[in-house]
Amino acid sequence: MTQSTIVSLPQVNIHDNQDKIHIDNQSSFHNSLKNSNAPSKNTISFRNIKYVLGNEFIYDLREFWCVSPLKSKTKPKPILDDITGIFKSGMNAIMGPTGCGKSTLIDVLTGRKDSKGLSGDIFLDGLPISSLFKYISGYVVQDDILCGTLTVTENIMFSLNTRLRTRMSKKERQDRVEEVIEDLGLTECADTRIGTEFIRGVSGGERKRTCIGMELVLQPKILFLDEPTTGLDATTAQKIIELLKRLSKSGRTIILSIHQPRFSIFNLFDQVVLMCKGKIVYNDSPENVLPYFRKQGFERDLNDNPADFLLDILLKANQHGPEGEKKLADLVRHYQRTKIFQHIPFEIDQQIRIASFNMANNKHKIAKKSIFKELYYISKRTVMNTYRNPLLFLSQIVVAVFVGLLIGLVFFNMAKTVDPGIQNRLGAIFMIVSSKILSTVTAIEPLVKERPLFIHEVVSGYYRVPTFFVAKLICDILPLRIVPSIIYSLIVYFMTGLQRTATKFFIFLLTIFLCSLFGSAICFFFSALIPMFAVALVIVVLIFVVMMIFSGFIVDLGSLYSWIGWLKWLSAF
Repeated sequence: MTQSTIVSLPQVNIHDNQDKIHIDNQSSFHNSLKNSNAPSKNTISFRNIKYVLGNEFIYDLREFWCVSPLKSKTKPKPILDDITGIFKSGMNAIMGPTGCGKSTLIDVLTGRKDSKGLSGDIFLDGLPISSLFKYISGYVVQDDILCGTLTVTENIMFSLNTRLRTRMSKKERQDRVEEVIEDLGLTECADTRIGTEFIRGVSGGERKRTCIGMELVLQPKILFLDEPTTGLDATTAQKIIELLKRLSKSGRTIILSIHQPRFSIFNLFDQVVLMCKGKIVYNDSPENVLPYFRKQGFERDLNDNPADFLLDILLKANQHGPEGEKKLADLVRHYQRTKIFQHIPFEIDQQIRIASFNMANNKHKIAKKSIFKELYYISKRTVMNTYRNPLLFLSQIVVAVFVGLLIGLVFFNMAKTVDPGIQNRLGAIFMIVSSKILSTVTAIEPLVKERPLFIHEVVSGYYRVPTFFVAKLICDILPLRIVPSIIYSLIVYFMTGLQRTATKFFIFLLTIFLCSLFGSAICFFFSALIPMFAVALVIVVLIFVVMMIFSGFIVDLGSLYSWIGWLKWLSAF
């Protein structure tokens, strides 16, 4: 029997709005606000959202292994400044200059921002957003985060297999993936790998459509996209927006941020939100935007693209100094006088009121995913990734053979006499162990490279964090640790002339294998903690060098000062 979790959202107390607001027929978006008796489904609303950086502590997120608990001397920077709005089913575009808060607003709505510095309310159909929201929504990030060694079909299938929370046969899953691929126009490249720095793959537009497909395969009610046209040519960008427009007609709510769309793309939007310095200065349909700004004295040249014209207005208000602040204040004041702005709080209250009456019927059943299924699919992908990266496996074998032969030749058939037999054996043991541990630094780079993919997939609900690392350890041990250790041990043990008994050989083999596991664990720990390969590598090598110094082979540990001699207990040698 499939386990499930029933979540009932808490009741919300709402006070009736006594103000009567007249609504005119300015636009289709305005008319949708007017129809309060039948609130639309899949509506995202937000009220008094504020997001401030720098108000408490300084955290370097790119190097969060080094946290500086220093009070910020800079003035708190508002990224989102007390904004309120509604996104209904259809194409909703957020526009504005770089740094205006477009991406931050989407991250806040999807729950991807830390609650520190964040305040305000977010609702889905009148109910507060809960942790279950990620299971009914999709988020296509700006950077195309995909597994490069998998094909288009395999990436989309992986998304479905790991995130699906309802029972579906293998045939049904295959049919759904094929349907999504056909809808996205990816049939010709369905069996083509995405591509890596060593493998030529699909084009930029095909990568973007694959990212969209990985979300659409779950049939989300709400789809967020952060700058979906960035880095694409005009024709490809047009095709992607037209695809999203078709999807929005099926009742989905599409919310995307976009910087400077062409005129044909701009006309496809149902609602346009213009932002500047974390504030909303326009929220209506695209056909009303030019008359709206014309009333404020902004005239567009007939040869100008409307999006370029709007961006020019926002850029002037985005300037630093008194002039820019005055222009921004004027834009905000004009927007707050519109009847759409005045009616949005009333509409949000009404949605909450209706949702609270239907609270008993709004329990969401979310089936729990099997941790073993997660482990299976992640392990399967990891094995495929290793198989399709033969250089990774071959490099381990080559290193094991080369180092094993080098040590075997230097200490070939060591003498069994006291002098120089003992010295040679001590040197051989030190070199055998230290070279094996040092060779594990190759475990750092793959995990650092997979870091963005791992973070995106965990936040999107693909799998649990422990499941990923268990699968990684299982699939890393066999091909990259056990096999090279066996080859290394066979070469070194018999070339150096150690005692040729089965029991002692397997003890030696187990020791080498444990040394390999220890080194890999250290590398995994720091590659998970530090996002930069070069920094992680330096720290790991430094730790290994310190362990070698205090191993007892290089210096007599008894002659060390007491204040530094304790480091011998931290050495694995």
